[in-house]
Amino acid sequence: MANGSRGVVTALDPNRRTVTLRLDGKDRQEVILPSSYLDGRGRGERNRRVDLAYATTGHRAQGLTRGRALVRLTGSEDVNWLYVQLSRARQDTRLYAVVGPEPQAGGELDLPDREQPDGYLQLARALSRAGGQSLAIDTPTSPDLQRLSTAELRAERDRLCRQFDQAPHDRSRELARAAAHCRQAEEALAAYQPSTGHRPAGMLGWLRRSGSDRPTEVPGGLAVATQEANRAHDRERELRQHQQRRDGWLEANAHLGPQYRQVVRSLAWQQRATGLAVEQERPGYVLEALGPVPKSTRGRRAWRLAAAQIEHYRRAYQVTDPERALGPDPRDPAQRADRQRARIAIERVQAKQRTADRGRDTQPTTEAQGPRRSREQRGRQGPERAAG
Repeated sequence: MANGSRGVVTALDPNRRTVTLRLDGKDRQEVILPSSYLDGRGRGERNRRVDLAYATTGHRAQGLTRGRALVRLTGSEDVNWLYVQLSRARQDTRLYAVVGPEPQAGGELDLPDREQPDGYLQLARALSRAGGQSLAIDTPTSPDLQRLSTAELRAERDRLCRQFDQAPHDRSRELARAAAHCRQAEEALAAYQPSTGHRPAGMLGWLRRSGSDRPTEVPGGLAVATQEANRAHDRERELRQHQQRRDGWLEANAHLGPQYRQVVRSLAWQQRATGLAVEQERPGYVLEALGPVPKSTRGRRAWRLAAAQIEHYRRAYQVTDPERALGPDPRDPAQRADRQRARIAIERVQAKQRTADRGRDTQPTTEAQGPRRSREQRGRQGPERAAG
């Protein structure tokens, strides 16, 4: 066995805890992997020696030949890498482009929109990017998010947020208002200028045509309009320079956006998985805090979200109270803030439960009806109606 060896499992021995593999290659050699090799490198290390080979990296695929190839494109590939992937299959090669955008909470972070609108533009960009000058040390290293705990993912998210805070703020709305104000100032200035058949070149042109070299002879309205136009131009130029600095920062740190989205997506996945697990187990402290699992889809979703927050809080701060979901009141400010967020989620679920209970209580109850009347009886007037 060597690093990157691939094969097919041909036998399993649950008693001896061994796996028999038929390795790929011309020899088709069979090897038996013992339990010590399958268990990995130890508790402190996360890398496994044996894993599923349903996918491989582009660099490891060099030299492989398959009948079909499924290639994943993210927009960061180059023509050298892409040429290797497009030449692996004998019959069929399919490209799967990740075009996004990823869903994100509104107002959480001002992320740049760097996703390509379709797969064809991603493929064209990859074909136009030369990767011969890129070294391995130039590739930014990213942690394996699936192996990180919730606390580690939150720390990574906070680190990326601090890096995003260093970016110049987006002032595109102010720039749009400044551009509109500049146009209005130019129109007001044009109204004061004399009609000579062609638009004058500005304030100096008006002075030159009027034959006056002293600003005191300029009419007051024109002087005010000129001053307003100059201020509007200066403001617009200042905002455009700010937006250019922002665009430059985003271009230099374009990798932060995809990293942040992956971290947030992993956190959301862990939260959903934890909520589903709690729904299956239904510990007593969760049922005491949230009540039974609602039958509606929205109510069940909110219940799972609150249950996941309870579990994450208990795991993060080693809460072992079997009766109270959040345990005693903490003294640490950070823990108090996390406890408050979990408490808000619990109160939200409790409010929905009370609303649903009131809705069920106010529904009219239909009493048991007697035998159905015949058509003649239904058409006959009752005593009150007959009496007028």
